[in-house]
Amino acid sequence: MIRRAPVFLYLAGLLLLTSCDGGGASQAVNALPKSVAAADESYAIQTLRTISTAQAQAKVTRGVYSDFAGLNQAGFLDERFATNSPLLRGYQFTMNAGDTDFSVNADPQSGAAANSRSRHLYLDSSNVIHVNPTGPAGKNDPSL
Repeated sequence: MIRRAPVFLYLAGLLLLTSCDGGGASQAVNALPKSVAAADESYAIQTLRTISTAQAQAKVTRGVYSDFAGLNQAGFLDERFATNSPLLRGYQFTMNAGDTDFSVNADPQSGAAANSRSRHLYLDSSNVIHVNPTGPAGKNDPSL
């Protein structure tokens, strides 16, 4: 006795279900990259807030702001920040730090992934996050 009929019927029903959904399946497939991009952007925003907290700690304890390496060495940031320009969840972080101020940019990684992430982020010692949808953000761009 051959038991292939139920599998065939199941597959036929699945094909029928997906062909009659009115495009919902393709919309769901297209929504996934947008959801991932939104999650990555939220992660980048939270990372900027973490960096801001680390900079505040550096300023209080050392009297000056610091770069990624200095914040990492002081224990204010973890090993993910041990490089000059960390790449985290598709965002490249760059920092300028001086005695009296600092700024951090979080830019979508170049390539295909950047097309799904539309906003560039910027934070400075004023603790305000700014966004730019087309290129690197700065202090004159709209705030979040």
